Amino acid sequence: MNLFDIAIIIIVGFSLIRGFFRGFIKELFSVIGLFVGFYAAYTYYQQIAKFLSQWITDTSYLNILSFMIIFCAIFFIISILGVIIKYILNISFLKWLDRIFGAGFGAIKGILFVSILLIILIIFLPKETPLIKKSRLSPHFLLVSTKVASIIPKEMKRNFADKIRELKRVKKNRG
Repeated sequence: MNLFDIAIIIIVGFSLIRGFFRGFIKELFSVIGLFVGFYAAYTYYQQIAKFLSQWITDTSYLNILSFMIIFCAIFFIISILGVIIKYILNISFLKWLDRIFGAGFGAIKGILFVSILLIILIIFLPKETPLIKKSRLSPHFLLVSTKVASIIPKEMKRNFADKIRELKRVKKNRG
């Protein structure tokens, strides 16, 4: 197990527990925030990168940081909207049902978050990065990442597919 595997376990476990305590409505808006945040980040990250290029010269880190700034901002805004709607609906009589569905949705959100993180790392980091290659859990998330990548624009998808093939080739040669 490497650092990325530990991060995967923490993210999915935390998301499941957090989903239980937050409930279904808040988690639903969080998942919506993941998708909308990903789309907005992909669409606008280059504009933020231009601004940040004054301080960051390494394009790999510049692109990742720009992408994450937009993604996190959109995700946060939509999550706040979920909190407001839950407060308005105040479904206290369904509290346990809300929590059980929230845990399931939280786990889904954690899996999606890891899958999106994996896409970002595969696209922006060099092909020979051991962070993903030596991970024992990342191959299990590649299926979800591939499905998520199917909804992203062609240029980003092509880059992702090329690097996935390279990772699989390297794994075959290793094992």
